[in-house]
Amino acid sequence: MAVEPALEVRRFVGGPLLTVCYALTAPKRETFLIDIPRDAWRDALELADELGAPVTLVIATHGHWDHITDLSEINALGIPVAAHPADKEMFDDPMGRQAGQPFVIEPATIDQLLADGDRLAIGDEELHVLHTPGHTRGGISLWAPAIDALFTGDTVLKGGAGYLEQEESSAEALAASVRRIAGFPEATTLYPGHGAPTTVGEETWLADAAEPELLIKHWRSGSQRWTPRGPL
Repeated sequence: MAVEPALEVRRFVGGPLLTVCYALTAPKRETFLIDIPRDAWRDALELADELGAPVTLVIATHGHWDHITDLSEINALGIPVAAHPADKEMFDDPMGRQAGQPFVIEPATIDQLLADGDRLAIGDEELHVLHTPGHTRGGISLWAPAIDALFTGDTVLKGGAGYLEQEESSAEALAASVRRIAGFPEATTLYPGHGAPTTVGEETWLADAAEPELLIKHWRSGSQRWTPRGPL
């Protein structure tokens, strides 16, 4: 008899920056949604209901507009929203410096404030909260030990780290957060806020995380994020 996985992960991509909404499901029990980009979450919500595992919590990895575009609609549905308080002003004023967007992003309410070390029960398993600032002050990553998966938001992406071009960014903080993620086993699956999943082992540039100062020197401004580029 086949054994059902403890947790299942599904990806839904939406919005102008191709941001990923993840559905983390405890089969036949409940589903958590991670990040709410424009429209993508609707299919995730529908699928969760079809699977008999309705959405009971939505978690924002950070407060940038593309990750919380439709979060006010989640508020209206009465589904609790969890996030780190250091990004609260972004939830209060999601348009902020994004006044040029062709659509309006409504303010959203955080129902559950998250802190480093928190553990969230999902089905019979747990999701561990890691405060991983740098891309934003309140950035978090979420580790699901039952499937050795780490949802990294925009802290670590496939091929690099989140960009550092906004006033809420910090290269020093991001380097420390990347170093923390680099400490996970090589087989740990990384589910980033943009792009394809990867693993700690595949991201060979993480080796530089052992020396944060070197990591910072490697980063150069890219079109959308800062990435390490070869030897100094």
